[in-house]
Amino acid sequence: MSLCAVLMPHGAAVYGADEALEQRLQRLERRVGHITELMLEVQALKRTNRELQGQVEEQQYALERMRKKQRELYLDLDERLGRLQQGGTATPVATPEAQPVEPQPAVQAPERAPGQLVSNAPGSPPADPAQEQADYDTAYGWLHPSKRRYKDAIAGFKAFLIKYPQSDLADNALYWLGESYYVTQDNKSALASFDRLLKEFPDSDKVPGALLKKGYILDAMGKRDAARKMLQQVLDKYPSSSVARMAKARLKHMRTSR
Repeated sequence: MSLCAVLMPHGAAVYGADEALEQRLQRLERRVGHITELMLEVQALKRTNRELQGQVEEQQYALERMRKKQRELYLDLDERLGRLQQGGTATPVATPEAQPVEPQPAVQAPERAPGQLVSNAPGSPPADPAQEQADYDTAYGWLHPSKRRYKDAIAGFKAFLIKYPQSDLADNALYWLGESYYVTQDNKSALASFDRLLKEFPDSDKVPGALLKKGYILDAMGKRDAARKMLQQVLDKYPSSSVARMAKARLKHMRTSR
């Protein structure tokens, strides 16, 4: 047997082994490539997640600042209205942020019984959020110390509640409608507005304020026992609310003014 005949099968075997090894290396390279791509995608997702987390934290911080400012404005305006109801003078104080928009003439609302529910007319188009907010801001703007046009505020809030009965701002509108009646010493209408708020929006953040003002009004009407119970509800149910200290102060005043 010649030497070539002996080496040919061995050479073919070596060539086949090399070709199989090459194929395995190619498959491994493809897998490594896929793993690298996955790792890059994971890193990109992590980077995106960090960016989104940062945005969420910024929005939470801005929201908390907004809530704090709203609480401060609410307490300021509420105390002003309370002084006017008691015959005092509210001195305008400029606030650096969140001033109400310059109001336009309020639309006179059709008269209806206090507390009467109003539904959207059948087939009426959905409310425009921007116009809805503008109408609310218009009514609220009349309460600003530089305006003090409470009758316009009453008309504006009544019109708002008729036009937007399902609005997310309906509870706010009811509360400030009650405040507007309260400062003009229309206590009967003020009570009706606060009662409607408590009935229709029991989870509203305006509930503590409505209870407080009901206590004030009942006290002014000479119903001191009912007033004490109402003010005590504020302390019992909402001890950490922004109006709890006012309820406590009013109860103390009632005890010392017997």
